[in-house]
Amino acid sequence: MKKNGDEIYAHVEELLRMICFKIRIQGRIALKDYSITPAQFDLMQRTYFDGPQTMTKLSQMLGIAKSTTTGLVMRLERDGFLRRRQGDEDKRVAMVEITELGSEVIKFVIKRRVDYIKEIMDKFPLDTSDKIYHSLIELSSVIEEK
Repeated sequence: MKKNGDEIYAHVEELLRMICFKIRIQGRIALKDYSITPAQFDLMQRTYFDGPQTMTKLSQMLGIAKSTTTGLVMRLERDGFLRRRQGDEDKRVAMVEITELGSEVIKFVIKRRVDYIKEIMDKFPLDTSDKIYHSLIELSSVIEEK
C-alpha cells in the first residue's frame, strides 16, 4: 500500500520519536548508577552544553516553573553535580554551572548512548551506515535553518 505525503511525514515523525526514545532509555539506564532523575539530568545537560545559566534561563529552556528549577538545582548542588555562583555582571543573579562530577556523569551517559548507536549501526553494511549518517547531517542542517 502506497502512503500519501501526510502519512509519510507522520511516519517519519513516529520513527524519529521512537529512535530518540530508545536512545534516551539507554541514558536513563546509565543514570541508575547515580541518584539523578531524568529532569535533573536534562537540567545538567543544559549547563554542560550551553555553559552557566541563570535560574530564569534554565526554567525557560526546560519549560518548567522557576520553583521547580530551584528544587532541581538545590538537590543537584547538594549532591555535588552543580554549583551556584554570583553572576559576573550582576551579583544579585545566581549562575548555575556544572561541576567536574556533573560533567563526568554527562560524559558517562553520552558514552553509553554512543555505544548503543554504534551497536545498532554495526548491524548495517558500511555504505548504508554512511548514507544514514549523511542523511542525518542533512536533516540536522535543514532543521537548524528553521
